[in-house]
Amino acid sequence: MVGDGSNGVSRRNALKTTTLALGTVVAGGAAARDGGRTGSHEVHVTAHRGYRDLFPQNTVAAAVGASRLGADRLEIDLEATSDGEIVVFHDARLDDLTDESGAVAETPAETVRGAEVLDSGERIPTLSEVLDATDPTVTVNLEFKDPGPLDWEEFADRALRIAHQYPGAFYVSSFDPDALRAVRDVDPSVDVAPVFAGNPERHVALARDLGAAAVNPHYELVDEAFVETAHAEGREVNVWTIDTWQEATAPIEAGVDGLIADYPMVFQTGRFPDLDP
Repeated sequence: MVGDGSNGVSRRNALKTTTLALGTVVAGGAAARDGGRTGSHEVHVTAHRGYRDLFPQNTVAAAVGASRLGADRLEIDLEATSDGEIVVFHDARLDDLTDESGAVAETPAETVRGAEVLDSGERIPTLSEVLDATDPTVTVNLEFKDPGPLDWEEFADRALRIAHQYPGAFYVSSFDPDALRAVRDVDPSVDVAPVFAGNPERHVALARDLGAAAVNPHYELVDEAFVETAHAEGREVNVWTIDTWQEATAPIEAGVDGLIADYPMVFQTGRFPDLDP
């Protein structure tokens, strides 16, 4: 999920400082994630933009890395280029996260796909490329960001045609209710989830109207009563964006189903063994 205001420069620095550790982390495979069992229920972890604190976000490398680390789910952002190609990218503009500039919606696919992400050597991929790189045991959260020159129905039709080629499970999330309504119109069999950072009552009502399978609120909006209401209506609650185990604690205690996280070890408490000789 999105909306935390982080910028490209800080992400470049973070990626550079974590590079030396990646070989060890990935070598750990699924064991690198400290489990999702909290004592009372299972909590799944979604790799936000492919664990953007470890890998260049929304890239093929991130999809591969998140899969190898045993992510339960993968969240990726979808936009359309000026010629209608569905690409995996978060920002409306290329400037902060790549070596190109300009609005994605106003830039042809050839230029967008050639842009290097966060000085990583990775390029902006298409939706097909990311899904081809993702382990089919991973459920993919397709966040619809910007339809570009398309209307939402055209965007949904193109994205879902591609997504249906993925052998694993997927669903669509979005901040824009019209994007979710378009999914419902194009293919009612596809699960949807509103994403929101405020006004929970309005978004719960939207979820009811859409028959949404889940709601994806900011973690600070969630309490036990919110979760109980969602569960009573048959909906999952997946919270974003979790960066630390401290941020994970309250949502888990409230009974959420999933954490959308920037790195995989969100269940670890940060306590270290006694290092005294």
